Amino acid sequence: MSNNNSPAKVGIFSEKRKRKRIINPKECQFDMKDALQQLFLAFHKAVTLFNAEIGLTNPLDRTRGMEASYFNSKLMQCLREYFDTSLKRGKYGRMFLYKNGYIVLFKKLGKDGKPMNIRTKLTDSIENQLEGKLFNSDEDGSSPIIFFGYTKSRMGELIHPRLVYIDEGTVKWTIDESQITPENEVSMFTSVAPSSGHPAVKPHLKIKKKAE
Repeated sequence: MSNNNSPAKVGIFSEKRKRKRIINPKECQFDMKDALQQLFLAFHKAVTLFNAEIGLTNPLDRTRGMEASYFNSKLMQCLREYFDTSLKRGKYGRMFLYKNGYIVLFKKLGKDGKPMNIRTKLTDSIENQLEGKLFNSDEDGSSPIIFFGYTKSRMGELIHPRLVYIDEGTVKWTIDESQITPENEVSMFTSVAPSSGHPAVKPHLKIKKKAE
């Protein structure tokens, strides 16, 4: 009688290999360094462009998914200013950033802090940090995956940009903008006044301390 519990069928042989794990956000902050600030700068620039340009289309004439798709395009445009060839196009047209050994995906986040996705084998693999070439043939299949996401307020504002690390289907940690912006740095982002029916971004302001 065959042994259904042989080592070949259980234990490490039945487990799918995992990507490099990032235990805490400080590790990511160290590895990514200046890239984190550039991500937030690109986000704020993209929202300003989006607010100005989407207003050219009457809300009554906007097709389903137009605003989300258009904002993602503006975000990619602004990201390319900072990251150039590190911003890549993968399978199914998915855009991602490969920087300092990390794969960064871009998504709107739900109330649970996780990306708003239709459940597929691919999303399950991403949210469980499973090893493999998920995006294109030349990627490092062991690189950790993080999300750069944002939420949409009840007033239609694009708010709370942050980095999110997900493993085992749950949010393990996040990095907010306040955690990477120097305290004495002036950082103000203003938006073009939006026409009725599309998102805006709240200005982000930090006042530079006066010299003693």
